[in-house]
Amino acid sequence: MPTIKTSKEEVLQKSMLLIWQKGYHDTSIGDLAISLGMHKSHFYYYFKDKEDLMKEILSYMLVQFTQMLVRIVENPELDTAGKLQKLAAKIERFYDIDGFSNGCLMANTALESVGKNYAFLPVVRNFFSTFIQYLSQIYAEKLPVEEANLMAVRAVQEVEGAILLTRIFADKSYLKKALERLAV
Repeated sequence: MPTIKTSKEEVLQKSMLLIWQKGYHDTSIGDLAISLGMHKSHFYYYFKDKEDLMKEILSYMLVQFTQMLVRIVENPELDTAGKLQKLAAKIERFYDIDGFSNGCLMANTALESVGKNYAFLPVVRNFFSTFIQYLSQIYAEKLPVEEANLMAVRAVQEVEGAILLTRIFADKSYLKKALERLAV
């Protein structure tokens, strides 16, 4: 197998896509090495094991997602409705892979990890807490804080459920409808 020089970020991005398609448990380091055209040992240069790789992938996603949320929430040119519409559009684009959703990598990973004590689970929890927190900030522009918090939790639950249904039925309408309700 030829060795290809890659950066850690490139390994993270390409590994993320393969794990997103196959799932954490069904993706081996060997699968990742083959998809990148590199030796398995190259992964161990960057990561101590697959769990460490997954923690870095999820942390990378969390940072990207948080930066997107901050840009929307702190955008002085957008009113509340504009922020919600922009967030809905970003989520729709983010989860539209190969014409339909592969699901939410954070939720997929959490479901695959039920009953396990993986080091990356706090990152998954942090992702959902962050999503709720920033969505709540947007809703709090028009609603009392307690109501905004409840609405944010419900919206995240609905969006995640819609992502799952979109994946199960290969039908984007579930996600589109949930995002329309999020943006109201």
